Amino acid sequence: MIAPLPSTAPIGLFLLRAEWFDSVVALPALRQAVELDQTRIVQALQGRINLQQVWTVNSQTSLETACSELRASDVQGVILVFQVWAEDFYLSPFLEALGNRPLAVWCFQPWQKLPLSLSFVDVLRGSGWVGTFEGLGTLRNLKKPFFFTFGAPDQERVLTDLEQFAKATTVYQALKKANFGLLPHRNEQMQSTFVDEFRLLHELGPRVEYLSVQQLADATRRLNEAEVKQYITDLRQKIPIRGVKDETLEQAARVSLGLAHLAVERKLDILSFNDIAEETHRCFGLRPALYPPLLWEKNVHIGLEGDLGAATALFLLQRLSNAGVFFAEFWVWDEAENLVIGGHAGPQNPQLAEPGSLWISPDYEFAQSDTTEGAHLQFVVARGRVTLLQMRCTPKGWQAIAAQGSSLGGAARLEGYPHAILRLDATVESFFRRCAEVGTTQHFVLTFGDYRREIHLLCEWLGIALVWLE
Repeated sequence: MIAPLPSTAPIGLFLLRAEWFDSVVALPALRQAVELDQTRIVQALQGRINLQQVWTVNSQTSLETACSELRASDVQGVILVFQVWAEDFYLSPFLEALGNRPLAVWCFQPWQKLPLSLSFVDVLRGSGWVGTFEGLGTLRNLKKPFFFTFGAPDQERVLTDLEQFAKATTVYQALKKANFGLLPHRNEQMQSTFVDEFRLLHELGPRVEYLSVQQLADATRRLNEAEVKQYITDLRQKIPIRGVKDETLEQAARVSLGLAHLAVERKLDILSFNDIAEETHRCFGLRPALYPPLLWEKNVHIGLEGDLGAATALFLLQRLSNAGVFFAEFWVWDEAENLVIGGHAGPQNPQLAEPGSLWISPDYEFAQSDTTEGAHLQFVVARGRVTLLQMRCTPKGWQAIAAQGSSLGGAARLEGYPHAILRLDATVESFFRRCAEVGTTQHFVLTFGDYRREIHLLCEWLGIALVWLE
């Protein structure tokens, strides 16, 4: 057993070798070279992923033993390596033992730079390409999705690829156990964001718990007064406040903190909050639109408008990035500058804010109709490369739309909402036309970083039709 790294799901390594090399060729030098290569493979992976178990298969007996152990193992994904040429009849029993766990196939070569001349032993030592290509056809015939990479164990591309595989595996397995809250119900003003929570459970994994405004009120009443006072003090000391009465700030802080505690108490990963539900405003005189640090300290995150598809996209991006995620719908564009601007009201994570842009305003939308003017975080999303993702439940399945671009940060471009100013890699025209072709909701989520490879993997494993806008 290999000591695991805690950062990713436990991964297994399945090394295939032909029995023919031992029984027919039977060269001690070849055996020694292959064992040395195995050590190099294992050591390279140990430094980058949570490699928990290694199986070497070079006979029917070792195949049966490895498959039996794999069935009982808690590894959550497996890297398959044809270390040298090997029979592809190993694959069907292996896949049966693997089940629905993710698979990566590594076409192995011992050298990053090919020697000018290869001995007979080196030719056989480098024969993994033969086995891999033999196996690729069988894997496709057996309809098993897999991630693919190729190269030497000291090659950075290979190790980065397998890190991405391990990260995607971690998120895939986490999604199967995710807990979402819906407070108090989905937004009935929109149909395109409708998600059947039982389809969500059975097809993608997350369990949905309905929460009531009464539960939020109870959580608010249970708050420790010292914690509430400290939070209000922190807000006043750290964030400029304009146009908000002291008593309104206290109420907004209290209810926002209650929302955070309710999510933590219910052990939620995502709380999908329908922030415009009338009963919330009647009960509290405002909507909670602050974002207590308790949320990111406990790795709990807020989605908006009761959109469970967006909540799923938010979960995926948050777990891939291990950072804050911004919820947005797009309002305006500048085609000549290839700019789009979008954001959303409600509790948004201020960790994403451009330095100097964060402040607290009245709630522009509800100040006129609620019994208080409300208190709402305002900011511009900071500069950096971003990945955007949307998830939609369609009558026939699931659809994801993804894109990349740059958040430009800088000064606020519009009033009333936390917002992101984006220059997408896709042109505004292609973004509009492609979205019109496939159908969308208005909700996207975004985070900093490049997660193209992982999103492609996750959508393939989860059976989600992916549209990449570029």
